[in-house]
Amino acid sequence: MTQDATRRRSATRVPNRRSTNTRRAHEARRERARRRRRATYAAAAVLAAVVAGVAVAATSGHHGSTATGVGARAPDGTFTTAGGGNETVASLRGQPALVWFVATWCSSCQAGTQAMASEIGTFAAHGVRVVELEMADDLGQSGPSIEQFGQQLAGAAYTNRDWTWGVASSGLTSTYDPNGYLDIYYLIDASGRIAYVNGSPGSTMGQLLAQVARVGTHG
Repeated sequence: MTQDATRRRSATRVPNRRSTNTRRAHEARRERARRRRRATYAAAAVLAAVVAGVAVAATSGHHGSTATGVGARAPDGTFTTAGGGNETVASLRGQPALVWFVATWCSSCQAGTQAMASEIGTFAAHGVRVVELEMADDLGQSGPSIEQFGQQLAGAAYTNRDWTWGVASSGLTSTYDPNGYLDIYYLIDASGRIAYVNGSPGSTMGQLLAQVARVGTHG
């Protein structure tokens, strides 16, 4: 075979290989996009179910058990603050508090933390302390520490004195989140009774603020 014939055959093969590689790359990108869409839809469905489930529980006056239902005295339990201190739910009595349980890898928890950063002044104006707690073992998934989570998502509000960050003990987690919801909060009045229960403050901030105004000690 002459050199010219060899070059012509090579010239016809190279574009075919490139075309095949291009098609494969396009197919791979489309498949990744489909997977991202499916993951997004699944996450949205889970979030909707969680919010709906918590809202029903709050309306019916209980969440998981009557021990954590609206009107019940908030069960005690321990948590470790981001600064390394040990606190209890009982120690919050005397001031209304929002005790909020999150997983640091949870997208709704991330959105809720950003929303809270915009509203922490409103909570403070009503005398309501926000206690945001990473659930024990981050519900078995790998996520950033609560300090990294808060600093990244709350920005300058991370150091607000009315916003406490910490990690819930396993006992506290199982008491307040027996169903393993990713993003649930309890509004506790100054006497230590549960006034409101819901989830995903990024989506329910309006309802939450109305309850904060009702239980607030001033403002």
